[in-house]
Amino acid sequence: MHIYDYIIIGSGLTGLSIAHKLSLETKNILLLESQDELGGSNRPTTLADQMINNGLRFYPATDSGVRALENFESQLGLKLIKSIEENNPETYEASGFKPFVGFGEKPPLFYDQFSYFLTSKYVELHLQPWQWVQQLKEKFTGTATPRSFVTKFHFDDPTAKNPKVTHVTVNGNKVYHAHNFIFAAPLKELPFLMPDEIMNPRLKNKIAKAKSWQTVCLDLFHPEFSEQKQNLFVLNGTTDDDLGPCVGKFISKNISPNISQWLSFIDFEDAEDTENIGLVLKKIKRQIKRAFPELADKIQKERIYVSSSISGGDLKLNANLTYPHIENLWIASVTSATAPNLLGSLQTSQMVIAALGFGNNPTIETETLPL
Repeated sequence: MHIYDYIIIGSGLTGLSIAHKLSLETKNILLLESQDELGGSNRPTTLADQMINNGLRFYPATDSGVRALENFESQLGLKLIKSIEENNPETYEASGFKPFVGFGEKPPLFYDQFSYFLTSKYVELHLQPWQWVQQLKEKFTGTATPRSFVTKFHFDDPTAKNPKVTHVTVNGNKVYHAHNFIFAAPLKELPFLMPDEIMNPRLKNKIAKAKSWQTVCLDLFHPEFSEQKQNLFVLNGTTDDDLGPCVGKFISKNISPNISQWLSFIDFEDAEDTENIGLVLKKIKRQIKRAFPELADKIQKERIYVSSSISGGDLKLNANLTYPHIENLWIASVTSATAPNLLGSLQTSQMVIAALGFGNNPTIETETLPL
């Protein structure tokens, strides 16, 4: 029976970053991914034969954000930070475009997620996030198995005061053993893997009912239309609804010419009905047409992507991010991190790496953002 040093569940940016860093210390690592390929929501994709990010990507230039990115540069051995730029999003009203100054008394329900894009400065990147994932995959020297859906954690004695995880079941019939386990999948999946003796039904129910959001991404290819402005656009229109605004950007010509990327958010439960996703997409398209009427007839291709849960749930962990009373199970779900999105992924991975004794713990601070 083979026993791995580490088994990591989830190969998004967080899990893949942890796996790569640990593989510098030991190759006896198993990385389990339920999808067909590694990378999670940051895996590369294509539109009009161009390799692009899997939806709009933005990296805030907060102090802690820059430090996390510098740590990641050291891990990869690559220069990622090109420059620090002012973030000057614009919005559109009947009189035309104007600076976006906030939502006033009616912030969207998903403001905590949306505000990620509203920091005062952002990082212009040398390499795009999809390229980060490619680098991590190439440099990882352990074992990775896609299409591996973890269905259960097993413990030596679930009723003991300090039980240990011994192995996991994958795809219902395969079993893998390890000394240490790192859960880097969405937090909402964790209750399904834990026996009631470890995670009581009340906590499972709390996580299941926690408010959670998914991103709805729309990528457009319009070869006969180009927008000179490279800033973000926050579009909401005049319709009084609960769908909320969208944010988007025309991608730089030297990265992906004639492509723009837009996104909004949808409640996890609402997303179970595809008609609700359709309503969000219709609003995004309607607002793009309102702000850029000449673009509507020049769209040749579009791509739609809906992420898995990106937020929701709050789980009290030990200071070293291990699950309470279980010293060999680390929780690295970015959905429970202080920051969302790319920044949350890097911070979470670096906190776990530090807890394992292989790096420095990043400092986290918040920035006051416009309402």
